[in-house]
Amino acid sequence: MKYAIDILTAEREKIVNKLKNQDADRNKNLANLKSIDKALKWLNMLEKNSIEDAGQFDFFQLPFKENCFASYRIMCDNESESIQDLEDENIELFPDDIILKRK
Repeated sequence: MKYAIDILTAEREKIVNKLKNQDADRNKNLANLKSIDKALKWLNMLEKNSIEDAGQFDFFQLPFKENCFASYRIMCDNESESIQDLEDENIELFPDDIILKRK
């Protein structure tokens, strides 16, 4: 992934230099710069979290419920059916949050 990040970083530098020189395609260059910045943020996040193969993951968006103040909580069930054995992992999620799940 480092290779792709390096290529995009070099391309980003070229676009920034074009923008400094008041290139005629300013709007196109700005759009390309935004696109590269977005891609670099994703690639850096994936690299930081050692996520090598996107095909190994699914994204799930948490739905809105009737109560707009509701939240989701991550719990550990400690391999027990008893509600007393549940441990709150102190991670609170909200509707529209996205969960990345390994397949």
